Amino acid sequence: IEIININVSLSCVTLGGHTIGTSACQFFSYRLYNYSNTGAPDPAIDPAFLPQLQSLCPQNGDGSKRIALDTGSVGKFDTSFFTNLGNGRGILESDQKLWTDASTKTYVQRYLGLRGLLGLAFDVEFGKAMVKMGNIELKTGTNGEIRKVCSKIN
Repeated sequence: IEIININVSLSCVTLGGHTIGTSACQFFSYRLYNYSNTGAPDPAIDPAFLPQLQSLCPQNGDGSKRIALDTGSVGKFDTSFFTNLGNGRGILESDQKLWTDASTKTYVQRYLGLRGLLGLAFDVEFGKAMVKMGNIELKTGTNGEIRKVCSKIN
């Protein structure tokens, strides 16, 4: 997988990094009940999926409850994460933006094989990306920092 770090809604996103994993309700429940202070859910969420998410993360419920990010195949390393995005079933807003943002949608489509011969094999590309990341040199001292919010300097 090509590692693409993009700044979407003050979040750094690694394309495909959430095919396995969970998130606490507190990090996305605003999308279910009061998106952008509208008092309504995020319109990007599939309306058929919304009641399921709301039952898993009830309003004023336990914000620490963890929900799978890839509801299509929990614990499986596959491409259903990308299918979820295409169906409006991305749990995190930053993940869903990978489908709704024109600059990244093409990559998602390529992992789904929707671009003809340009389709990519997710497992092969992910392996290549891990090798690339392993070759990134460690920055020390004043040459780098660990950011609390990746799009902002501490």
